[in-house]
Amino acid sequence: MDAREQIKRAIFLLPKLAAEIESKEIKADIDLLMGVTLQLTAELANRNDALAKQSSSRKSKPPKPTPQSTAQTQKPKPSSTDTQNSQNDTEDRSKAVSSIQQGIRQAEPSPTDQQKALRGYVYGAQNDEVAFRKAAKAIAR
Repeated sequence: MDAREQIKRAIFLLPKLAAEIESKEIKADIDLLMGVTLQLTAELANRNDALAKQSSSRKSKPPKPTPQSTAQTQKPKPSSTDTQNSQNDTEDRSKAVSSIQQGIRQAEPSPTDQQKALRGYVYGAQNDEVAFRKAAKAIAR
């Protein structure tokens, strides 16, 4: 049996032995385990940092060569099909926006739904006639 296996068995025995030992010893065991846990956590964090540094150094790109100066070329003028496509794109975007706005409007309750909800809130869950009568009496006072 190797040392790791012995340590594991000893750690698993600690809770079983807790019933037989004093509270001070239990506290000392907890402190010992916490200290070891912190050391293992620090070691793992250091390894993760080292791996991250290795990974980032592998991914680093070589510097780009400086562009050589060449004669500048003029950009081609947009053709008529390009302008038509941009107009179609604009229409598609406006249709998409209007469908989004329509969805928002559908999500909002209508004024009548809002009134019903308010009546139910103020007068309790009743039918509209009773709520209307109570509102009329309240207004008449």
